[in-house]
Amino acid sequence: MNNRQNGFTLIETLIAMAIFTIGILGLFGMQAAAIKNNFVANRITIGSTWAMNQVEQLLGLDYTDPKMNVTGTCSSLSDWSSLAADNKKADPSGSGIPPIYTVYWSVARDCTLTDIKDAPEKNEQKPKHLRITVTVDKIGGSEQEVAIFNYIKQNAKDSE
Repeated sequence: MNNRQNGFTLIETLIAMAIFTIGILGLFGMQAAAIKNNFVANRITIGSTWAMNQVEQLLGLDYTDPKMNVTGTCSSLSDWSSLAADNKKADPSGSGIPPIYTVYWSVARDCTLTDIKDAPEKNEQKPKHLRITVTVDKIGGSEQEVAIFNYIKQNAKDSE
């Protein structure tokens, strides 16, 4: 008499189901992380696009334009929270729906070539250093930086 049984036991089936469940839960975790990272990447992309738009506008202005007035020193370029209303643009998209972005720009002079003595440049000829910062409103009212760009604008005219 042959007592051989074909098939799986209940224990083998339960172990296989447990392994399969752990694998599926891992896939769900990866999917949730991918969605979150996609959201963060989208915020950075939007912020960078608005920052580059502001860079192009500022670099297209004349060196003496009021929007290019010096707002502080080289060490204060990163202090976007204290800038005047003239140096920020809230929600450049105009959509008014969250998240709301704000573009700040600050201008400084004498950030480079400070160790060269007897530089022939007059103050009007020295390069202006621009820092453009884009922030996004977070829940609770605080702002978070999403993009920062630094540029140098040289005076194209020879002032005498």
